[in-house]
Amino acid sequence: MDIKPIETKYNGFRFRSRLEARWAVFFDAIGLKYEYEVEGFEMNGIRYLPDFYIPSLDRWFEIKAKPLNKYEMKKCEEFCFNKDNANIKFSVLVGSPEAVKIDKFIGIIEYVWEWPSDKYPVNYRICAPNELSEKEYYSRFVKGLWIIPNMTEEKLVMAATVARQARFEFGDAPSIERKE
Repeated sequence: MDIKPIETKYNGFRFRSRLEARWAVFFDAIGLKYEYEVEGFEMNGIRYLPDFYIPSLDRWFEIKAKPLNKYEMKKCEEFCFNKDNANIKFSVLVGSPEAVKIDKFIGIIEYVWEWPSDKYPVNYRICAPNELSEKEYYSRFVKGLWIIPNMTEEKLVMAATVARQARFEFGDAPSIERKE
């Protein structure tokens, strides 16, 4: 059985899935302006269209419901490894937004391309190789905790909760109340 994601409208965008729309709700709730599928790329015969770009962070995000298959992994790696993207900041977010606390840090679990400390100076690194792909596969993606600058634990938990609870059926649109 081939299950397809449900295209979802939110905030003037037509997202390919409800999951992508929930991440857009999350970005809105934490006050990050995003661009959705802003530009497609072709590298070595592979075409790739990253899901989100956040200009204030100069960072790309790919959203997935489950670990990547080999073809999806190859697209992400080609995009990151391309010589034109030498200083790229790129993360894969798997599943719905969820605030996670590790030690004294709170953030969002992500899989970061490589991990030069100058690109992700405040993020918390977690050693968990090969979790990003469906099958064991060598990759330069590293599991980490995305620590969002100037974000309180209360605001991050609220944003993740609002995003996970967002409903889009019958024209519903999530409301986002920002506590400043």
